[in-house]
Amino acid sequence: MKFTVSKSDMLLGLQRVQNVVERRTTMPILSNALLKADNSSLSLSATDLEVGIQSLLPATVKENGAITVKARSLLDIVRELPDTHISFQTKENSRLEITAKKSVFNIVGLPAEDFPEIPGFNSEEQIPFVRMNGKTIVKMLDKTLYAASTDEARYHLNGVYFETLEDKAKAQKVFRMVATDAHRLALVDSFEALFDDTSWKMFQEGIIVPRKGLNELRRLLSEGVEDFFVSIKGKMLLVKREGLFLSMRLIEGKYADYRRIIPESIPCGIKVDKEAFLASLKRISLMSSDKSRSLTFSLSPGILQLSSQSPELGDAQEEIAVDYQGEEMKIGFNSRYLIDAVSSIEGDNVILELKGKQNPGVIRSCTGDNHTSVVMPMRI
Repeated sequence: MKFTVSKSDMLLGLQRVQNVVERRTTMPILSNALLKADNSSLSLSATDLEVGIQSLLPATVKENGAITVKARSLLDIVRELPDTHISFQTKENSRLEITAKKSVFNIVGLPAEDFPEIPGFNSEEQIPFVRMNGKTIVKMLDKTLYAASTDEARYHLNGVYFETLEDKAKAQKVFRMVATDAHRLALVDSFEALFDDTSWKMFQEGIIVPRKGLNELRRLLSEGVEDFFVSIKGKMLLVKREGLFLSMRLIEGKYADYRRIIPESIPCGIKVDKEAFLASLKRISLMSSDKSRSLTFSLSPGILQLSSQSPELGDAQEEIAVDYQGEEMKIGFNSRYLIDAVSSIEGDNVILELKGKQNPGVIRSCTGDNHTSVVMPMRI
């Protein structure tokens, strides 16, 4: 294998695959990236057996071939090389020679034949793909992904639930994302994520998409390409856009009945300025215990008081003027969960719906956006 590629293109490709590479593994080759030169392009691939990625880069290929090398080492080398074209050439004993001006590196690799096949990448089967609105999907992920569980014991919650349904009130088809870790929940609907009936039907049964794969999708979409294409093949979600292919193994099992968690909307929600409320939450949370992160809401006519205390740190409280004339109540929440939820809401104001210390708190947008966050209460 022998090819030349610009430093900027190679750096972009390596940065794309870096986050998929498995760093702690009993299979050394999963720490490697697969470099494959074929005709006029170079493909960089990585997988952890659950998520796979392939990035296609323009290159001047003088000799076809393939090899795998440590992804982290290769990225570090390319990052420090001069800003010029870089030459790559395989040598005996699975070594890769890297040359840029007067710099020469020889790094140890592993044979490409040992690299695991990434499902869907090399399939000659004609897989039907549907187009999705990248800009809308990024917004939906920003509003839900933070609430997905990181607890491996709750494996079926380690992702975001995608489904489509009919909004009978608006007589429209809607695409929904839901994420929960059993302590909080985020739900967002969109009428703009999908473009046709084919794509609507693809998600009609509902799928659970893993958190790691969605983080990679979010990162790739941030490069600025608005639309992308998806397909479901067996237990895999396949994503493609120009020069990129991403696959992720779907989480099997039945998703939680999230509808039971969301309380019915109450007509007398409390409207607060988002930025002022968020600033207060961050200030008061400084005095909450590192372990519990507990923060208390004390609600009385015209006033919402935020307070926290810790035996090690001390205590803090702050009052916000609100339009509330109901009964006095106290309710505790995890401050980090509140900050995450409020941060994800669009618009200048948010609506707080509080029904008592035993009931979840609900945070909604004032913009008419179909976005709901639920935070479970804590004992105070």
